[in-house]
Amino acid sequence: MTIHRITLFNIPKPENIDILLAEYRQLARGATRNSEPYIISVQAGRTLSDARTKGYTLAVKTTFRNLDDMSFYDSACEAHKRLKSVAAPLREGDVFTAYFEDEVALA
Repeated sequence: MTIHRITLFNIPKPENIDILLAEYRQLARGATRNSEPYIISVQAGRTLSDARTKGYTLAVKTTFRNLDDMSFYDSACEAHKRLKSVAAPLREGDVFTAYFEDEVALA
């Protein structure tokens, strides 16, 4: 069961988006569980200018093998804890997070 997690941030200052993108690059390379990489993929980028973004300026898609790995990410991953500590003072408002399992996939 592959889990895709979408996270949206409102990071008002463009230079702070650069900081958070660097943190996601580090997370993608360094997040481990039992000394092994456990995140399938991380994709992140600035949102494109459009009213539908509702003020969110950074979008991230993180893919996990299963819910247990995502739960570890939320509760025990040191790389994710670091990312959250860097992101907290840079963002405004709430972070939006949703996750889903593949039901439709176009290859």
